[in-house]
Amino acid sequence: MKKIKYILISALLVSTTALSGCGGNSESKTQQSSYTPTPTDTTVKTTGEKILINDSTLGEIWITELEGVTKNTLDKNNFSADANFKYYNENGKAASTEGIDVSDYNGTIDWKKVKDSGIDFAMIRIGGRGYGTEGTLYQDESAIKNITEAKDNGIKVGVYFFSQAINTEEAIEEANYVKEILGDIKLDYPVAYDWEIVKDDDARTDNVSAYEATECARAFCQTVESYGYTASIYSPSRELYFKYDLSRLKDYDIWYCEYSDTPEFYYQFSMWQYTTAGKVDGIDGEVDLNICFTNIADYA
Repeated sequence: MKKIKYILISALLVSTTALSGCGGNSESKTQQSSYTPTPTDTTVKTTGEKILINDSTLGEIWITELEGVTKNTLDKNNFSADANFKYYNENGKAASTEGIDVSDYNGTIDWKKVKDSGIDFAMIRIGGRGYGTEGTLYQDESAIKNITEAKDNGIKVGVYFFSQAINTEEAIEEANYVKEILGDIKLDYPVAYDWEIVKDDDARTDNVSAYEATECARAFCQTVESYGYTASIYSPSRELYFKYDLSRLKDYDIWYCEYSDTPEFYYQFSMWQYTTAGKVDGIDGEVDLNICFTNIADYA
């Protein structure tokens, strides 16, 4: 029998322990934000109900249900897979679309072949912040090329930013930097905030508290939305349960990361990254695969 860990979600706001995630300097000229801070004495609101979760990464854990956060209603029996992708169906009809997420690491991509392989959307890395002390901002060298060529081949596009923000000022700076890179480019899918805990190395974010991590996400998302984009948050279950207060992030769709047959996350999410080892024609090597649940979020 697995050891069952009892973890109260109320510990979320005081946790500062570094946890493992799923896995050119520029001063932004664009400065805009509609961020409204949450009071530091805000407490996590729960229903008081304790839920036993069987998480593929964390094992069996207890959580205290959050108040006002929509639960996951996906039926595991509605998932299917073939040699290429996973699918979700409802009442005999497709209720998901197939996607990838890519960055400069994926090399030169033949987007026509990607489209012909059955890919509907792509989340493309727009840039990030280094996890070293300086926290240098950088643009993904292939971002604009990938966005342009994906759209030219009929693939719907969103972007993600790899954040290592340690305060809301940096999160706002990151969101403004995303807008600076995008310029007038229109997106079909969200701008995703990808704040990850760095494993196997010391990082500038190691001591960011749960309150601060949540506020950084809010600041980034609110700033992104002030430019007319849809904002979302990419994260694995560990951060979603124990680093973020989802009751303060319930206005934003979750792009959930879990590498398993079916997703186990307790709360609602709009996209699921289910493998880093996918194979798609037009891309050399392995690529991250995702599905978007059109019954939850139809961005286009």
